[in-house]
Amino acid sequence: MAEIQRMADEAESTIRDAAEKVADKVRGAAEKGGETYRKAADKVNQSAKDGIKTAQQFADTAQKYVRDSGLADLDLREFVVREPWIALGVAFAVGYVAAQVLRRISSSS
Repeated sequence: MAEIQRMADEAESTIRDAAEKVADKVRGAAEKGGETYRKAADKVNQSAKDGIKTAQQFADTAQKYVRDSGLADLDLREFVVREPWIALGVAFAVGYVAAQVLRRISSSS
């Protein structure tokens, strides 16, 4: 009877050790997954901050150009009515430049 009790105690100890090892591995994997998530979130946040900074710089530069060149006095609606093809070309160019800037920002992260 003592032999059976000893074997049961050993089996219980072995099962407990195995359960602790599995729990440790699960904790390690969860911590690693959390760390990976945090790193990815940090990269996304940094890319967003960089994009906002670039957009602000672009807007500041454009605003300064408009002020310095006298384009602020231009009636945009009247210009579009008088010169629709030029307005369309400018809109295309602005969209193309914005797409290139955004593509470079997203690929650098």
